[in-house]
Amino acid sequence: MNNSSINFPTSYLESRSYFRDQLENIRNTWPSAVLEKRSISDNEDLTIDWIKAEPAKNEDKLILITTGLHGVEGFVGAAMLDLFIKEFMDKMDPNSTGLILVHALNPWGMANKRRFTRNNIDLNRNFMVNQGDFSVEFNQDYLKLDQVLNPPHPLKSFWLEDIGFYKNVVVSIARHGIKSLRAAILLGQQSNPSGLYYTGREYQQEAIWLQNLIKEVFASYKSILFVDIHTGYGPSDQMSLVNSPAETRNPVRLKEDFQYPLIVQADPEQFYSMKGDMVKWIYNLKETNYPDVDFYGTAFEFGTYGDGLLKETKSLRTMIYINQADQMGSKSPKIKTRIFNEFVEMYYPKPKTWREKAIADCRQAFSGVFSAEGFI
Repeated sequence: MNNSSINFPTSYLESRSYFRDQLENIRNTWPSAVLEKRSISDNEDLTIDWIKAEPAKNEDKLILITTGLHGVEGFVGAAMLDLFIKEFMDKMDPNSTGLILVHALNPWGMANKRRFTRNNIDLNRNFMVNQGDFSVEFNQDYLKLDQVLNPPHPLKSFWLEDIGFYKNVVVSIARHGIKSLRAAILLGQQSNPSGLYYTGREYQQEAIWLQNLIKEVFASYKSILFVDIHTGYGPSDQMSLVNSPAETRNPVRLKEDFQYPLIVQADPEQFYSMKGDMVKWIYNLKETNYPDVDFYGTAFEFGTYGDGLLKETKSLRTMIYINQADQMGSKSPKIKTRIFNEFVEMYYPKPKTWREKAIADCRQAFSGVFSAEGFI
């Protein structure tokens, strides 16, 4: 199929409308498919939408694809749902395979082109194994960096901010090393509700909704394949398959099985670690309550700025400045607009070449994973 036929939306409402319209296409293969919605706001038209297509005969297999856990990343996620529907859906057996396709797990974030929720909570740090885990401060290193990561003043002219930012980065790397610095930042934190990567102090309604859905499908299906779609981190020229540390199969073996060149684990050596990440929560649920279910879960991570020290530093700068502008304000609307545009581009790049490569990588990954796991 021509890459130009894949829909890259420009707004949350446009994306949601397009997704809802896909129900009739899915019903051509799964006549009983339904569209369901979960409102997350009493005052705004914000919903988690999902299409559920149950198999006609036996609940043997399920493909579950989620998008928009980090709101702004849902735009690329929506495009990859479109790719799945147009190129892979008809390769499944509707008698034994079900589908659940989820649009915008974080609709507020997608609608406002932000990564976090209205409450500044990173949903991929909100899936603690137990509620009690929210009360334990697990990232002491973040406390040491709080003033660096969350400047307590309005965003000023970029050249003024850059002087302090790059000085702080150099000093922090010299003291801690790049790996330790990355781990301290990306792990998640509970000390600053206005800061980057805040976990929250309790499960959010979006997380609770997904947890209930996951429990429902584990109780029904024998084999489940789960893909969560993200953007922002990793090489800009090759989408990464990021596996949970709970996945026991070696990435080297999976590269051969999936015929895909870049598969890593979410640990400090290969990618980075998170506390309260969604895929790890699902693996824990499976091992604890549903050990007989065959399960593979992964994240498709479409890099944008690229990897390496300079590009990771650029990414961190953008994250700090947008959060600073949101939390503390900015010296002028022009400054706020500039950092907003930079931020959106970091998670939803416009260049045609980037989008075409993203489609090609996702197509290759879908094909390899679905085939190796026995879904096509």
